[in-house]
Amino acid sequence: MHRPVWKPFLIAGLLSIFGLFPIFQENGWAQTSTAEPGKEGTQQGSGEEPSYPARKVMVFFRTEGMGSEESTIFYDSLVIYLQGNLYNKRIVEGFPIRGPDSLNDRASVSYRRACDSWILVEVNKQADKIEVAYKLYDIPYEIYRAESKFSAEFPSARDRSTFFWKPIREILRELPPLPKDPVFTLRGVPGTRVFGLPGGIKELNAQGKATFSASTPATYRLRAEKVGYEPLEQQVLLKEKGGEILLDQKRGALVNMDLSLWNGQFPAFYLGLFPIPNSLFLKLGFTSFFSGIGPFLTNDSKFEPFVSYPLLTMDFQMGGYLSAPDATVRVYIGAGGVIRIFFSELRTMLDPVLPYGGYPLVGIEYAPKGGNSVFFEYTPRIYYLEAKATGTVPLDSYLQTAFFKDSLITGVAVQDWFWLDLISFRLGYRVRL
Repeated sequence: MHRPVWKPFLIAGLLSIFGLFPIFQENGWAQTSTAEPGKEGTQQGSGEEPSYPARKVMVFFRTEGMGSEESTIFYDSLVIYLQGNLYNKRIVEGFPIRGPDSLNDRASVSYRRACDSWILVEVNKQADKIEVAYKLYDIPYEIYRAESKFSAEFPSARDRSTFFWKPIREILRELPPLPKDPVFTLRGVPGTRVFGLPGGIKELNAQGKATFSASTPATYRLRAEKVGYEPLEQQVLLKEKGGEILLDQKRGALVNMDLSLWNGQFPAFYLGLFPIPNSLFLKLGFTSFFSGIGPFLTNDSKFEPFVSYPLLTMDFQMGGYLSAPDATVRVYIGAGGVIRIFFSELRTMLDPVLPYGGYPLVGIEYAPKGGNSVFFEYTPRIYYLEAKATGTVPLDSYLQTAFFKDSLITGVAVQDWFWLDLISFRLGYRVRL
């Protein structure tokens, strides 16, 4: 019966497509960040105007001649009234409400709550009259912006919520804007994404540049990622006058070499090239069956520690990594093709029964220091069965490989056209060059 020769190539092609499809997703061979992208916005382009940081005012409050309940009512009304200011000042309740006694201690408490100024309001109740003294201190400039007092009749609840605290709210106008945050410039490879800096994720534009503003002095730990380059993590100190941050990025690995054992028995050597460093790979390799370790599962009472067969296989692989280049454990997927070369006593030729085939591959490698690694690769194979050869050779005995010699056959025939081999893997050591 005539069988179309193109069918094995069609199946191998389909295996390749399905094996490589996830790689072409948005995060397929892109590097996976260790940051929390869900909580950050993305900044495109290179321009960012310096920003005026909002001023935060801590409110300390003291009373004399009042009970604790009445004092609390007055304090709450003060804070609520001040929060309604129109001067873009943020109000923070004092902790403790009375505040420390010394100037330096008040500044220290305010700084711990990220406040840059404070108000101290002292209320003295005498019969039906109230005397209020207040002062506003600007911590960065080390100066009192306002200091005054006023007296009034004991206010009602309505008065406290409408105009009683108005003189204190008006002094918030005296707080000038803080100096603009300085602007810093990132420089590196265009398209690099940088995590860990104020304002969210930064992406370098076509000129390899991005800018951002930040409060100073401050120290941040950034992470820079770019497909084809090693991830970069570094600590940066942002100084008061701004400046440039140069990302010292290095190209990822372009070549690697695999030293492995096919099915734990036969030596295999692969050389890999990276069209996209550390991400997309192409490999060419061979497995020699001339000298290998004896079978582990056998019905033969005479164990052979070493075996030899006149067979050599040539493999071509393509695939991509799904994990970041600096991950300790990396997963990769792909597809491959294989040719079996048989060395008979008369001549060298393609294997007369299983000449060629294809397979998907799934691999995992462990690199504790981000360099060389050990790996395990599973490659279930489907071979084309040669019609003429299978008519003259006992198929079952021929297809018993060394690993299952005199025991089990490693696969199953598919409509007498193909052979599916589910026991196929490599275990080895991978060197980055």
